[in-house]
Amino acid sequence: MCSNKKQVKEQSVPYDNCLNCGTQLKGVYCHKCGQHAISKTLTIGGFIKEYINNAFIWDPKCLHTIWTLISRPGRLTKEYLSGKYVSQEHPLKLNMFLLFVFVTLFLLFSGTERMNNSVRDLTTHESMLSGVQMQMLTDNEEYFCKMKESPRDTVQIYAPLFLADKYPELIGNIGTIDDTKGKSLDKWIAVVPQMLIEDKIIVPDSNGCYIFNPEVQTGRDAIDLFNKVWEAMVNILAKYFPIIVLFTAPLLAISLRLVQYRSRLPRINHFIFALHYTAFLELLMLCIYILHLIFAPPVAVFEFIMAFGSCAYLSIAFHHAYNTCTWFKAILKALITSVTYLLISSVMFIGIIFIACILVALG
Repeated sequence: MCSNKKQVKEQSVPYDNCLNCGTQLKGVYCHKCGQHAISKTLTIGGFIKEYINNAFIWDPKCLHTIWTLISRPGRLTKEYLSGKYVSQEHPLKLNMFLLFVFVTLFLLFSGTERMNNSVRDLTTHESMLSGVQMQMLTDNEEYFCKMKESPRDTVQIYAPLFLADKYPELIGNIGTIDDTKGKSLDKWIAVVPQMLIEDKIIVPDSNGCYIFNPEVQTGRDAIDLFNKVWEAMVNILAKYFPIIVLFTAPLLAISLRLVQYRSRLPRINHFIFALHYTAFLELLMLCIYILHLIFAPPVAVFEFIMAFGSCAYLSIAFHHAYNTCTWFKAILKALITSVTYLLISSVMFIGIIFIACILVALG
């Protein structure tokens, strides 16, 4: 008799209508949409358990969830927290799907090699080389004093104009010639210490115009070390990018709780919002990467799209998900959260650089 009562108690539902579709329940499962009539209180443990049970099951509703994520910022979170689980993809599963697509495209189009080559091209460019060489020479106090006392020569030179502004004691700019050798190099008439010519720090090219000698070892070790650290950092990101991105979600949830401290909402609410916002950022990064592969616009365009898109989306999501009274409060909280998230990302990025330096030192 007791066992029958216990069974009846376990089969009883906590509400009359399905939270997902609104249909009147006739058992523990909705006969229309199939959602289980689970407890209305959502916990972090139950949320993760639900993800593990369905982690490797593909569901076409993932595409519908992505569209809702884009077209209705914040409402996806609000609907999920209201009990509509079956009609949308699990937030963790959505993140893993987008990360899988991003990493697949990144590896398919040799993203790691592209990033390494772009930095290698930058560090071997004459503008970078000349700047590093001058910095290393001036760091040597004895050599710097000798250059200041050295007689001067007037020469035509291919070099960045900022050298004359950064080192006025050593290099003087008499006039700029409107001819350029590269995007960041200018042809100008400079007054330089004779030591730079005698020590072959600068050498004449085939046209008799002086350039910084690419064969000089000064500064080369620093550039090589930078390249090694960069490659190690890119390899870490390529291997652990999904883990790094998902790790920021709980940290973002903490910052959301601090911003929304007066609302006294459960932690799971902020965690779901953080996962949906992280999914949007992954989708935004995916779109930016595809644009980069097709059009290759300037980096400033990517930075603007990422900064404006993420902040605008977060403002709208705040307004809808947290029922913020005014748009001003939503925008203000979005800005505070964005700054917090940027700080968190910066700390993680510094940590990755530190690990890359250790790997280079051990290697």
